[in-house]
Amino acid sequence: MARKKFRPAWWAVIVVALLSALMIGLGVWQLQRGFAKQALLDRYQQASVQDAVPITAGHVARENEIERAYVRGRFDTARQLLLDNQSHDGVPGYHVWTPLVQDDGSTVIVDRGWISHDTAQLPDVLAAPDARVEIHGFWRTPPVPGMRLKTDNCAALPWPRTVEYPTLADLQCVYGQFVAPGILLMDPAESDGYVRDWQTAPELNPTKHYGYAGQWFAFTLTLLVIFIKMSFRVPTPQK
Repeated sequence: MARKKFRPAWWAVIVVALLSALMIGLGVWQLQRGFAKQALLDRYQQASVQDAVPITAGHVARENEIERAYVRGRFDTARQLLLDNQSHDGVPGYHVWTPLVQDDGSTVIVDRGWISHDTAQLPDVLAAPDARVEIHGFWRTPPVPGMRLKTDNCAALPWPRTVEYPTLADLQCVYGQFVAPGILLMDPAESDGYVRDWQTAPELNPTKHYGYAGQWFAFTLTLLVIFIKMSFRVPTPQK
């Protein structure tokens, strides 16, 4: 019986090399996303024990940073935003973004939490305190999607307006005025608002990214095993 030899086809080598490089790259990318989410989660935990600082018009939220902060003023409930494509425990819904006008006239966007799509259609569900309030929470940059699609977040639609990951420029366009550069995630301890479990939110779960990375690496290993196994062939007899 002739002994099999490792004789891969040249085209198979190229295809397997390209696919392996792609899948390894995707696995590394998912690992990096997982590390970034874990770092952000750690910053939430660190911020939760810090003293709160006041948010002023010039207080810029820094990328990948979380600050314990507070604002004082009145909610502008007539011009609220509903951040679309947000889920909680698998249920689709919105995050309610309510502008708060501070005593100095500056506007700060407050994320009051998650509500379901159905709940958002009920009358008076978006009500907020009409008196002057002091709201504590976590100050950070607005959330960004994994892939940003072209969306007109500044369209003149009825209030409350549904938006998809608006930028700071979008927010200033929507309100026609300066908006403090960041967003305040309302503290879960505040009596007003909706579902707010910021430190366990899906967007902060690093485990799923590690799982995706493991899948890509497993696909790569499977491809290599199949390639090696199929590349061992019995040499063609010489005539």
